[in-house]
Amino acid sequence: RACITTTGLSSSVINMFSLVTGSLSLNVGLRAVAPSRTAPSRTVAPSMNYYAVFHNFKPGKADEFWGAMGDVDFAAMAEAQHEAGMYNHYFMPSDVEGPIMCLWECKDKEMGSDDFQAFIDGPESPAADLMNKVYPINGMGVTPSSAWPTMPAAPTKSSGSFFWVKHTFNQGEAPAFWESMATIDMEAFAAANKEKGFVNHLFLPTTDPSTVFCVWESKAPMTVPEFTAFIDGPEGPSPGTFANAAYAVMEGGTVPSAAFPVSWLDETVAKIEELLPLKLDDIVAKLKEFQAAK
Repeated sequence: RACITTTGLSSSVINMFSLVTGSLSLNVGLRAVAPSRTAPSRTVAPSMNYYAVFHNFKPGKADEFWGAMGDVDFAAMAEAQHEAGMYNHYFMPSDVEGPIMCLWECKDKEMGSDDFQAFIDGPESPAADLMNKVYPINGMGVTPSSAWPTMPAAPTKSSGSFFWVKHTFNQGEAPAFWESMATIDMEAFAAANKEKGFVNHLFLPTTDPSTVFCVWESKAPMTVPEFTAFIDGPEGPSPGTFANAAYAVMEGGTVPSAAFPVSWLDETVAKIEELLPLKLDDIVAKLKEFQAAK
């Protein structure tokens, strides 16, 4: 899927790891969830089985994790995962010290959260040495297309930035939110967000009634404070409903295919810049200096 090279924690260079509505019923988790406090459940049998995982490093273990990644053949690992029926769709580190969010899919649609936790903590998991909090995704989730029978294609690169957000419902806000979701015009909502320069790729309510994850893309490169101003502000999707913890996905993380793809011209210019001792902005500035001196 990608590769990582590291030259030490302080200078790690990371180069690593459409959408449809999921129909995973709430019974994939092992906790009972009161319908009045969380997303409406569906009574049909689950047709998909997704888990969000919130990873944190054990103290002092981040450098060891990234160093080990330098020897991994990620394409081979992805193929092995796919064959084994456990597929990592997105690997979204926010910093070399964490946290990291991943989205996994299980081919076995009846696999429960206890069994998935045992896998993600176990010897066959790439996150065996991390602290892993598992969140089953319920039936209202907007998830990637299934990895079966065909593995997903490589994503297109964005002109902007990707962010994942851990939303925690503010006290008493959940019932009104889910009521509004039943009547919202999702196409109009998506179009309005795109006009503002944002796309919500993944909407991942969990079987924890207080927690929802989302993955967003911005059209232009953006910092976490800039994105937080949008997601918390009056132009955001649900002002006042959540406490929002936003994280930028590091360069090299795996994310959905871009809604705002890099143009052919931008990619060409970037490749030229990599080959030049001077950036194009520097060359333009020097040309201007030369013209001014004439």
